[in-house]
Amino acid sequence: MNLEKIIFLALIATIFVVLLKKEVPYIGIMIAMLTSILILMELLEPLQEIFDLLQETSSIAGISSGYFAVVWKIIGIAYLTQFASQICADAGENAMGAKVELAGKVCIMATSAPILTSLLTKIMNLT
Repeated sequence: MNLEKIIFLALIATIFVVLLKKEVPYIGIMIAMLTSILILMELLEPLQEIFDLLQETSSIAGISSGYFAVVWKIIGIAYLTQFASQICADAGENAMGAKVELAGKVCIMATSAPILTSLLTKIMNLT
């Protein structure tokens, strides 16, 4: 990951957004969204490295790949939800951002339901 590149991109975009916000507000929002997408794309490679490392570690530890997949989905939902919520907030739509966060929480609960069910079943079988 090239942190310097991300910081430079964010600072330049911020300057443009601040300068353009008064004259052409929608261009400022579009620059902010485009910059956010570019930053996210820059993070895909390190995220893939983390994913590969965690997958390798879970297979060595004998953890079911199904559990690993669910945890990875939950992490992805959390990151994407926060990302989208912040874009909404940048555009001045805090209420929309809050709804995105609520949707993310519901999706996390729905995604984690099979693991919770499995855990509860194992606990009940112990007694």
